[in-house]
Amino acid sequence: MTDDPATHAIRAFWQDRQAPTAERRLTSGGDAITGLLTAMLVRHGVSQEAVRPRQAPKLPGGYGLVNRRWDLLVVDDELPIAVIEVKALIGASIGNNMRNRQEEIVAVATDFARTYRLPQVQEVKPFVGLVLIVEDNEVSARLRRSPEPTAGTSAMSYQEQIRTFLGRIVKDGLYDAVWFVVTAPPPDFTVAEPDDAFGFEHFSRTAAERIRQIRAADDDVTAFGKTLAGRADIEDILSGITSTPRGLSAAEASVIQRRRDVVARLQILALEPATTESAMQAAISRNYWLFGGQYIAMAPRSIVPLDQYDIPLVSADGSLHVVELKGPAVRLVREHRGSLIVADEVHEAVSQCLNYLRSLDETGATLQTLRQNEGRPAYDFRRSRATVIIGHPDRAATDTVSRTRIEQTIRSYNAHLSRIQVLTYADLLDGAERALRFEEESLD
Repeated sequence: MTDDPATHAIRAFWQDRQAPTAERRLTSGGDAITGLLTAMLVRHGVSQEAVRPRQAPKLPGGYGLVNRRWDLLVVDDELPIAVIEVKALIGASIGNNMRNRQEEIVAVATDFARTYRLPQVQEVKPFVGLVLIVEDNEVSARLRRSPEPTAGTSAMSYQEQIRTFLGRIVKDGLYDAVWFVVTAPPPDFTVAEPDDAFGFEHFSRTAAERIRQIRAADDDVTAFGKTLAGRADIEDILSGITSTPRGLSAAEASVIQRRRDVVARLQILALEPATTESAMQAAISRNYWLFGGQYIAMAPRSIVPLDQYDIPLVSADGSLHVVELKGPAVRLVREHRGSLIVADEVHEAVSQCLNYLRSLDETGATLQTLRQNEGRPAYDFRRSRATVIIGHPDRAATDTVSRTRIEQTIRSYNAHLSRIQVLTYADLLDGAERALRFEEESLD
């Protein structure tokens, strides 16, 4: 590399890192790099105000596991058009830190990519860039046995291993472009780009082309991209872009995405040690679609005096289906004479639902008449049904009691029930995810 703006930025990066602690910027040299990237983006027609370094708002992640600030975010007319991550491997501990950096790089990109995975929004997926600065020292340059030797190659330096890693993440589409710099600090300052494919000029050209493509995307897709990035209310989507077939498809995709986000959050919550029955009930809220497409509404929680249901669902035929929620940490099975049977907590929850159904059977006809006379929704109470959602097999499994045995025990128990079924939170959420995946595939 010649003495160009990129070289100046790397030199400033080192000067800042070598400054006394009291004078060092909080970004440890990152200001020089983000300044270079900002200037590059401005040359490509991005306004200075659109570039938001570090203090930028968080963007949503598709798995809900990585929700962080990118080092550089570009938001043009409310639409994110570029995100850039800056990483550095400096000092004698490069080997110890390299694996952690690689995992972070993959996790951030994978989580972000899932938000834009549907065909309806691929045209407005932001440019995703990575800047990786590696110190050129004895540790990073020394040949060592490769963790995955290839034919004819038995030893690789950390620099070569990183170069191979970067080639894979670009080839797999996790990042659109990478700027890879190997550099030594002053006084023996050097800077090099080991591969033109990971050089600053290629990085800049790729960013410019991707930004041009996003701006050229049609209005329907762009409108949806803005809504997706901001997580606006679904009503805003429906009112704005359903006037065209493509917009309608995008709106349907957005509904599916938002619902998958709900499922992902519930799956995490169900496995957290401190999660209670009340927490699960609040998280499920009015998302009755989790229980299947045969339900059209929720009834009042208290219909029969003294009874209060967790989630009373109304079927398409007007009949009632009572859902009783218990905590995800509740015991599911226990040993009995060398075999597994459902735990007492499961029996109690089923008995509670039996009492609900008996009350509905005994008073249903009267309640239906009263509600009709009062002009309120008159549900069909005849032969109402119930579901118990309780426990999670992954939390109940032990070294001697596998998840498979737990599921088999509950399935055997359900086979002897009539109007009540027992589901675990895994059954509920896995079923909802499969249904959403089927709906998603139908949009392709």
